[in-house]
Amino acid sequence: RPPRSTPLYSSAASDVYKRQLFKISILLIIIGASGTGVVFSEAERVAEIMLLKQNESDDISMFFEANDIGYHKVTIPEFEGQGVFYRIVDENYDTISKGIVETKMSIRYFDVKETGVYTMVMTNLAQEKMNYEVEIGSTNAIIISIPAGVMFVGGLLLLFASYMKLKNYRIAQPDENIR
Repeated sequence: RPPRSTPLYSSAASDVYKRQLFKISILLIIIGASGTGVVFSEAERVAEIMLLKQNESDDISMFFEANDIGYHKVTIPEFEGQGVFYRIVDENYDTISKGIVETKMSIRYFDVKETGVYTMVMTNLAQEKMNYEVEIGSTNAIIISIPAGVMFVGGLLLLFASYMKLKNYRIAQPDENIR
């Protein structure tokens, strides 16, 4: 009987192939993640600090291309449980998204169906004057899909390589209890 550390049905060539597949999958994940980060960091965005009295409103606007995914980030530096109401509207003032931010920082997304200017309207719900750091921007959804796809393929290859390694281990060590 061969030693326990020697797989029964493997060769040096298949071990090299499995290591290369693992390395390639990790490389694809790194390239995809880096590309996604670069594309997102170069996306357009607009930021503004708003000082609003109780029930006072202000807005921030940006131009978006059709079929994009927009995002908005709201930070409340002196957050103590009070919220702020927001509404995303298109050029016709049709509401695309709305809600209440009730945390120190919130990031949410919205679909951009048509090319045009989208506006985020903020209304202070607190009893006192509040500062809000507001950012609205594009995720570059159309462009970001390429590096995200590369990262996804790398993840699938990693899962496949891990499965093959586990499968071969079970064949080589049949008497061990692996679940």
